[in-house]
Amino acid sequence: MSPKQRILDSALNELARVGAQGFSLRAVAVAVGITPMAIYRYFSNREELLFAAGEAAFAIWLRRVEAIKEQGALNWLRKVGQAYIEFALDEPAHFDACFVLRTRVERLYPTDFEAGLSPVITMVTERIAIAQAESRLRAGNALEFALFYWAELHGLALLHRSGRFAMERPAFLALINRSIDRMLNDATAGEETPSSSS
Repeated sequence: MSPKQRILDSALNELARVGAQGFSLRAVAVAVGITPMAIYRYFSNREELLFAAGEAAFAIWLRRVEAIKEQGALNWLRKVGQAYIEFALDEPAHFDACFVLRTRVERLYPTDFEAGLSPVITMVTERIAIAQAESRLRAGNALEFALFYWAELHGLALLHRSGRFAMERPAFLALINRSIDRMLNDATAGEETPSSSS
């Protein structure tokens, strides 16, 4: 592993340990076994390292999503929901860098998402729109549906991570699958969702 990659990995672990506010170049250097000054050979300052750590984490998440090969829109949505939870469980430091901590890489709703700057949310929104066009999901604002879908999964992931579920992994993943099915099934009938925010 290259020194730069070791620094990035250590930075992600430090982010998970203390958060962005307490993030220290010195602590990263100690974990890697180098001097703090040696970090400046690869990153010009603390903010650049934070940004690079966030970018690296998002790249890992994007690769997980791009590996989903399901063809049908609803099946793909189920798989991406499962992948999100597995990412939270398998790689908590990367998950936190993407979805919990501020590294200046994160996208902001609604502007960034409407502009297509989040590759994963763009893919989710496109699949929702396909399912709506096929009358598999009710009509409405596909981006808002993506946001609500993400928010429920995120909430469940954080509740599990904070010890609020007395469940082993298989039971928790089964609960997630039931939650995903409920969200998608509930969106197949009922009143039309808003087409824009009021």
